[in-house]
Amino acid sequence: MARFFLPRINLRDNHGTITGPELDHLRRVLRLRPDDHVIFFDDAGWEHEGIIRSFEQDSGDIEIIRSYQVGNESPLRMTLALGLTKGEKMDFVIEKATELGVQTITPFVSTYTVPKLNEKKAAQRAERWHKIALSAAKQCGRVHIPEIIALTDFGDLVEQSLPGALRLLFWEQESRQGLAELQQNEKDVGAVVLMIGPEGGFSRQEADLAMEHGFKPVRLGRRILRAETAAVAALCAVQLLWGDLR
Repeated sequence: MARFFLPRINLRDNHGTITGPELDHLRRVLRLRPDDHVIFFDDAGWEHEGIIRSFEQDSGDIEIIRSYQVGNESPLRMTLALGLTKGEKMDFVIEKATELGVQTITPFVSTYTVPKLNEKKAAQRAERWHKIALSAAKQCGRVHIPEIIALTDFGDLVEQSLPGALRLLFWEQESRQGLAELQQNEKDVGAVVLMIGPEGGFSRQEADLAMEHGFKPVRLGRRILRAETAAVAALCAVQLLWGDLR
């Protein structure tokens, strides 16, 4: 059954109003018609089953026949701080991070960042990332779409207050501590920030700055991974250790 997103503001009196790209996808791509059944979720953690009742030129009316909360969010709150990588690689990570349950994605610019985005291009890229996250959330059955923070500078990112979260710096030059060793001293973790560098990794100065602000350096095995591989592997690992991939 088709699955769509409707913000809570579009729901009233057991009816939902679908507009914009979701309407186009429903009507023009899937070619659904009145009396067809659909599933949609809102931005408050609820999923709804409904029946299409009618279409206007720029909207569709859906009668809600059943509503229920979905409990498939990870108990581990994950923030992925991701060094800006080239287009398709970044798109890939956004999609997979959404599937793996991340709540927040913060792209950042650092010393070895290759793509150079002006303000306009950064805004366009952010809009694209949101669409990718929305599509991935619909596909994997989530009712929460990850929040994607505006592109930020590495220095500003590490100085932001992140109370209560375990902060991890995945750094290829860290040869002593892996996640298994770290878990021995970090048993009860409810929130984690995973910092993954761009294609060129982190400079020594950046790693030192992150550690000064409470980030713990860890490695992902003995091999150097591509940025997009490292992001997915790191998310899987922390979900396995402290989340819901057990």
